[in-house]
Amino acid sequence: MDIKTENKVIRDRNYFIVNTFQVNVCLSKGRLSKISKPNNRSGLPLYSFRTYLFNTKHLIMSKNQNPEDFSDKNEQLRKENEIKKEKLSQEYGAKLSGSNKNLSPEIEGQFLDYILNFEKAYEHAEPIQLFDMIGRPEYRKSEDIPDSEIREELDNLFLLLNKHNLTVDTICEVEERELYRFITEELFLEEIDNMKVPGMFTHFTYEEFHPNHAYDIENHSIDFFRIYLDKKSTYYTTFLSKEAEAGNWHTDFRASFRAFTIRKFSITKLSFDLEKARVQFECDFTGEIENSIEKVRYSGKGKMELVNQWGFWCIDKLILPQH
Repeated sequence: MDIKTENKVIRDRNYFIVNTFQVNVCLSKGRLSKISKPNNRSGLPLYSFRTYLFNTKHLIMSKNQNPEDFSDKNEQLRKENEIKKEKLSQEYGAKLSGSNKNLSPEIEGQFLDYILNFEKAYEHAEPIQLFDMIGRPEYRKSEDIPDSEIREELDNLFLLLNKHNLTVDTICEVEERELYRFITEELFLEEIDNMKVPGMFTHFTYEEFHPNHAYDIENHSIDFFRIYLDKKSTYYTTFLSKEAEAGNWHTDFRASFRAFTIRKFSITKLSFDLEKARVQFECDFTGEIENSIEKVRYSGKGKMELVNQWGFWCIDKLILPQH
């Protein structure tokens, strides 16, 4: 994540090894959040704002080697990979996570070479308007395209962007005409990094420019409730507002129980403006009291209040039904 301020640039680069054949390099504004079930035309996983995707399906591992030679080579490759990781960390501040234990050192080395090439290209990249990068093509204005032709024009636009390793996706349903308008009237004017790295795609998500607040609030509320009642994790704190995290209401309630079992959680009403949101829900769950065989059941109506901080809907208050 590169956050540009008036006086300096704060760099924080994260690399995620999703599987053996695909690498995601995430440079995003705000919090990083993976979209679990995107409406995704490209078939690629989505991350917040602008994501650089490396398609590494062509990486090939050597075959037909003598087992002893193979073992010695693997050991040597592991040492070389550690040197590459150290170089990435020290020189570029890179953080590598999501390591795959089944990933061969040969494939991992090729992955690290990709990252090194990306960092070198990124270091010297100059900004360029996206429209200029794709050759300033002729295109029809959205209002001049009949409904019967808008899908074809949009598909042609996707093909053109794909030729320049650019992809656009949506999380929620967006009308084809609106998506066409967004690309030609907004995205074309965006400045991007003018760099070419083999296998690299620059990915944009519509909702990062036009947030779907209702979708975000609903999903953040559902995820928070589920994770909050999971005693094996404290990840729920990442959903809290700054003020809520400083309080103790969320820790005191959880500390009274050793485990929870959720039977039901459903949102019944949602309202919001650009700063605050209110969620009403119905739930049914049981808590097993710490150091006891006793269980307490909570069933009925509850409320959540959320605030928009850092461009992210954060849980500010939780009111559970009485037991």
